[in-house]
Amino acid sequence: GAFMLLATTSITSCMDDNDWKTDSAYDRLFSPTGMSVDASTTDAEVSWKSYPGSKYYIIEVSTDSLYGKTEEVRENSLVYGQQGEITSSPYKIDNLNSNSKYFIRVMACSDEQGNSHWNYLEKISFNTKAENILNSIPTSDRGEDFINVTWEAGMAVTHIAYAEVMGSSESGEALLGDMTTVELTAEQIANGAYTVEGLKGSTGYQITILNNGHARGTRTVTTRMELPEAQHVIRLAAGETLTQDSLIKYSNLSSITVRFTEGEVYDIIGVDPSTGEDGGLIIPSGMSITFFGAEGDVPATLNMKREVIMGGIHGYIHFVNVNLVDGGAQYLFNQGNDATAEEVLFMNTNFTNFARSIIRFKDQKAISVDNMTFDNCVVTNQGSGNYAFITLDASTYTINTLAFNNTVLNTLRHNGILMYNSGRGLAKVDQIEFNNCTLYNYIGSTRYFVDSGAKDTGPSIKITNTIFGKTFTSVLTDGVWDSKSRGIRGKAPVISNSFMTVDGLFDPNQKSTLFTGYVDYNGTSDDLFTNPANGDFSIKDRNFEPGVGAVTE
Repeated sequence: GAFMLLATTSITSCMDDNDWKTDSAYDRLFSPTGMSVDASTTDAEVSWKSYPGSKYYIIEVSTDSLYGKTEEVRENSLVYGQQGEITSSPYKIDNLNSNSKYFIRVMACSDEQGNSHWNYLEKISFNTKAENILNSIPTSDRGEDFINVTWEAGMAVTHIAYAEVMGSSESGEALLGDMTTVELTAEQIANGAYTVEGLKGSTGYQITILNNGHARGTRTVTTRMELPEAQHVIRLAAGETLTQDSLIKYSNLSSITVRFTEGEVYDIIGVDPSTGEDGGLIIPSGMSITFFGAEGDVPATLNMKREVIMGGIHGYIHFVNVNLVDGGAQYLFNQGNDATAEEVLFMNTNFTNFARSIIRFKDQKAISVDNMTFDNCVVTNQGSGNYAFITLDASTYTINTLAFNNTVLNTLRHNGILMYNSGRGLAKVDQIEFNNCTLYNYIGSTRYFVDSGAKDTGPSIKITNTIFGKTFTSVLTDGVWDSKSRGIRGKAPVISNSFMTVDGLFDPNQKSTLFTGYVDYNGTSDDLFTNPANGDFSIKDRNFEPGVGAVTE
């Protein structure tokens, strides 16, 4: 009886406390379930499963975690639907940052019942996709000291940031110099354009467009080749030309740069001082000169109607970023008077169809050059007039160092480098270097790649990372390759990490002109190169040694 009384008392007490009424704190909607997100760059479509009684929904998005017991929305979150505008699934949220990680939750709401608990994404977070709203930057939008950047007009952006590229890390990431950040004006944002100014020529820059600190696009681009410094610059526009008088006008200056406009063609011709008739273009003594083609999609072309002549003493003579075409001159240099230069340089230069020599010293004059360099050049179809590529066939001629770097010699029909004549003697050349070069269809029948007149004479020769492709006279007969082109008559070269194709052989009967130290490539030039007959010397053999041969655009 006592036990039954205790039980009855307990039940009565419970009913008095609650009166079997529902606590309003628990009278709330069911949480939405099955949430998913399909994200693009700056927006995302959010989907979920609804339950009866839900009138509208609130979505909260943040780059910080939203997990925890807090029901209130977090500071700095993006909140959608607080005005009751989200009434069904799916819903598109916007104003997100690209390439960013976001946390998200959704709540069901009603005026009659309490709001549901937050529902979270099963995968915890989602990522927006990367974007790059900066347009690619063509050559026409790059100058020697500026870069034009553009994007779709009116997009949400606030700043441009840029920095010089100083190098790259071991992982390949760009190492940047000091960053400069510029706030965009309303006009620049509306136009979708900004010009980065005050830059250095021939220099890489990383440019980023931002929206309140968030990157929306990045481009890495190099300014155009820097205009070489000189006491005076002659700027030649389309339709203008370089005349002998214009050089004479500045003959009192020690240095000038002649700037040719990209994509234009210029006839080059001088005056014979003894007759007043057309002649070679004479560089006045005491003048250093750069023939400079402004960088562009198509380099300036110098149509050589006549040759170039050194007038006396020169610090340097440079040809940079130009196409040189034989327009009747037959030679580029045809030097028949006493002259000296510390440096003759060809950089980013193409030579096309020169019937005779690119460089010829003649008439046994006292002619000397300390350093002559071909750097990142392409020579095509030289020697149809039966002259050597470089003719230095007398003892009065001197070149200390003759160097070829990252250069293609494609179709040399006669001798390569001729330094000897039985009646005029041997030129004084100290050393010849070939570094990362490609040779193809070169050296005519019974002619020499390098000719010093006799074995063990002439300059030292060093050849590194070079490909010897097909020689001009190579033929395949009954499965055997043969050639009448000859190698080196002079000192034995020092060759390292260089290769010779099976159609790149020299005359096997000329034992004194053969050289060793190269690696035999077990294939022809057609097996190795993409399209050598049409001047494409990119490597198609994926197993070939990397870093060998010329790399030119």
